[in-house]
Amino acid sequence: MNLDIAEAWHRLAQPVVVDLNSWQWLIIAAVVLAMVIPAPAWRITGLYSTLVHELGHIVSALFTGRFVTGLRLGWDHSGEVVSRGRGKFSVIVSGIFGYPAPLWVSALMFWAISIGYAGQALGIYALFFLLALVFVRNWPAFVVCTVSALIALGVVFFAPVEAYLYLSLLIAGFLLIAGLRDYAKLLAVHTWRRRDVAQSDAYLIARATHTFAGLWLLVILALGAGALWWASRSLLTLF
Repeated sequence: MNLDIAEAWHRLAQPVVVDLNSWQWLIIAAVVLAMVIPAPAWRITGLYSTLVHELGHIVSALFTGRFVTGLRLGWDHSGEVVSRGRGKFSVIVSGIFGYPAPLWVSALMFWAISIGYAGQALGIYALFFLLALVFVRNWPAFVVCTVSALIALGVVFFAPVEAYLYLSLLIAGFLLIAGLRDYAKLLAVHTWRRRDVAQSDAYLIARATHTFAGLWLLVILALGAGALWWASRSLLTLF
């Protein structure tokens, strides 16, 4: 195996045209649904969705000047980002971008694919997860982050250019459906599963800022709706 970074970069820069037939789209959709819907599969793949959720908190925290000291994941899909900073604004911004993160990453991936940049998107995706290892503080987070980066890097270095498109579509499709599943869970804890409401980011923001959880729930829903609209619009251009 030859890790030729220059060659890999050259291949990533090549435009990737989306020219799939109906059967190929059906197979991609079936694989995505098989990774999200069945409970046994979700126990494993849901860890990746949780990681993206927590990375949403990390990125938004860094942009508001907070100092991130660690990222922890649990095998039960729990996650925690520890950060320090001052002011309610940073608490709010770093708190509201967890649930929307999978949908926004999905939207960005679909947009990149739609303009021929599937390779570049995959390369940035792999680099992002490698950089995220800086914040990892336990084994579940390390394993999920490392596996995510290695899969993308394996395709970048060793797979043909055509594989960039398939992996990018699988990642974007998975995060789209997984993000919607997480939103369904969020709505559930604010309605008929109130005993679990302490798991909600909206509840945690409200408690930290002495405001109403319903307000932040609406903000989180609006951010998700914006990402869903962008992802759907970009996806439709691929057919």
